[in-house]
Amino acid sequence: MKKIVLALAVAVATAAAANAQTAASKAPAAKPAAQTKSAAKTHEAKAEKAAPMKAEVVSTDASAKTITVKDAAGSNVTLTATGAAVAELSKVKAGDMVMVTKSENNATKITKVKETTTKAHKEKK
Repeated sequence: MKKIVLALAVAVATAAAANAQTAASKAPAAKPAAQTKSAAKTHEAKAEKAAPMKAEVVSTDASAKTITVKDAAGSNVTLTATGAAVAELSKVKAGDMVMVTKSENNATKITKVKETTTKAHKEKK
């Protein structure tokens, strides 16, 4: 009985491997020009959605390249740092106010906001 099950398992694995090789060897069909233009417009639309927002840093994780911020509405948002924003993760800490340029779920730019002079001026008195 065990020999039959083992032979069946080998046969199934061999068939699956052959099917995977056949699927991988098929060349993808060329896209019509209309679809290519549509994809380009979609990419441009996504790039246009990048918007800066002022937020308070809740936490950062340099190894995971993430930053969690509290937006103006008071809700926490976790973003993945990309590009130059990755280097900025080590420069900010919880409680800092930052300007985050957000595109979808990515932080493409993080800039620490300087404290206002009125708050610093009040502390001196």
